[in-house]
Formats: sequence, C-alpha cells, structure tokens
Amino acid sequence: MTTTAVTAINPKRALAQIMVGNQVQQAVYVAAKLCIADALNDGPRDSEQISQAVGAHPESLYRLMRLLASYGIFAEDDRRRFSMTPLAELLKKGTPSRSFAVWSGDFSYRVFGALEYSVRTGKPAFEHLFGMEFFEYLNQHPELGGLFDDAMSWHTSPIAPVIAALDFSGAGTVVDVAGGRGEVLTAVLRAHPDLRGILVDHPRIIENARTKLEAAGVSDRCTIVGSDVLESVLPAGDVYILKSVLHGLGDGHAVRVLTNCRKAMNNGRLLLIEFVLPVGNDPFPGKLMDLLMLVGGEGRERTREEFSALLEKAGLRLGNIQTTSFAYCILEGIAA
Repeated sequence: MTTTAVTAINPKRALAQIMVGNQVQQAVYVAAKLCIADALNDGPRDSEQISQAVGAHPESLYRLMRLLASYGIFAEDDRRRFSMTPLAELLKKGTPSRSFAVWSGDFSYRVFGALEYSVRTGKPAFEHLFGMEFFEYLNQHPELGGLFDDAMSWHTSPIAPVIAALDFSGAGTVVDVAGGRGEVLTAVLRAHPDLRGILVDHPRIIENARTKLEAAGVSDRCTIVGSDVLESVLPAGDVYILKSVLHGLGDGHAVRVLTNCRKAMNNGRLLLIEFVLPVGNDPFPGKLMDLLMLVGGEGRERTREEFSALLEKAGLRLGNIQTTSFAYCILEGIAA
C-alpha cells in the first residue's frame, strides 16, 4: 500500500504514527544499552529481577518492557514476567544489530535532532555539533568508531552473499575499496576459490578485517592495504567493489575515488552497491538515508542519472543495474 493510500484512510492517525517513531526508537535503544535481552538468557523473569540484573528502577523498567512487548520485542505473560522473542535476540551483546540500535538511538539520534540546521544552511549538522568532520571524530574516539563499524557490518552482511553470487569469470583480482571489516570480500573469495583479493581501507579498520579474513580461511589469497582511498594510488585489479562508499561523498570526492579506480583497473569493471533513488512518492530506505547523509557530512543518495554522470566524469560508463531484495542496487561501471 502506498503512502498516499495510507494517509487517505486516516490522515491524523497516519501522521501520529510517524511522529512517535523516534519514541519507539529510544525505547529500543534503552533496552539495548541496558542489555536487557542478556538478562533473560535463563528464561522468563519479572521486572524486579531484571532491574537488579541491569541496574534499573523496577516499575519504570516494567513500563518500558510492556511497550516493547507490544512491538514484538520481548513477550509478557499473565504473571508480568518477560521472555525472549526473535526480535529481542537481536539486542544481545556482541550482535551487530545491538550495536546498530545503540548507535542509532544515541549518536545518530543526537545528530539527526539538528536536521533543521542542515536544512536551513546546507551544512552538516555533525560538524556544527562536534566541531570536526565525521570520520576524523571517529578516529579520535575509537570506542565510538568501533560501534559505527559494528553498525556498518549489520548493514553489509545481508548483501554480501548477493555480491558473491555475481559472475566474476575472467577476473583474477578483486579490489574491495573502503571494504570495512571485509564482509563482502570474504564472501566473494569463499564463493570463488580462484580469485585473489585486495582490501583497501583506513588503518583504523584493517586489523578487524584481517581477523575476519583469517577466520574465514581466505587470508592467504588476500592482501590488506591501510590507505586513504581519496588520496592514495589504488592497487591494480580486474574488478573493483565499492559498497556504500559513494553515498558518503560529495560529487567531487566521489569522482576522485572513481577516477582512482579507473586509473588502476586492468580494463576491468567496477561494481557499485548503493541505493538508487526511485521516482514517485512511495517510501524507500534511501530517502531517509539521504537525510542522514545531509546531517552527517557531504554525502548524498543519488538517482540513476546522477550515478551515470559521476561515472562519465571518471572515464567510465554505466552498464547493467541489478536490483536486490535488500533495496540496494548493484551498478556496473565499465571503462569508456
């Protein structure tokens, strides 16, 4: 059902549901921050028992969990005890989804709260609040940087097998540009035993990538390079993968990265994994992500035509576009 159809049924109710979304997000954030799900590992417990385990006020905790249970996060029985649900499992310590919930409910929530500043000025609210560029801030705050990397892994893991299932015939070396912890490259190398891989990203991240590649048994076919993809010469390769890289960059920096890839590639191709903004009024995750890019820095989500223009400026042309079930598209860039 389209947004237009929903609001036509009951506009006031539809708007009210939208307006309270941030309140539900905060409830999930608090549950994740307090590690409530871990307190239920041994079975159902009441709010008094849970509050002792997590350090909270019993009655207030009950009111929080009652709300979350109405959304399927925890389940309440007739004795006011709470138990786990599949959604609650995602909030356990050590899961990327918990990191995403904490990141979204704390840091991202604060930055998005300054959306008005960005809309009025066209400038990143992040720099207005914290006095420096986003990734510079993460580099200076390693704990927060680790939380952000966990959240990015949560976004990347589902799409990695889809990328790995693509046709890499004729390629010898795949270069994962700004590949983070290596989820995509790991999946590709495991699916294609004849390929070699190179992962390029900031030195802050690469040790975690090394650990993941070693655990997956593909590190002997992979080289890890700690480098700035904007400034450095990229290694030579046949296929270049950029997953959610360009959306964090303004047009000038995006073209610079694409140009670096074009100069380094062996008459190969480039694969962009990005949201492609559709026409029309239907909801689409990339439209919300676009505002997050607005408050966070110079980045933006783009249309098909905008991606084509970026590639052309870098000496590439847009080839096939493959849609996926995860809202991302896989765009092929070919040497012009």
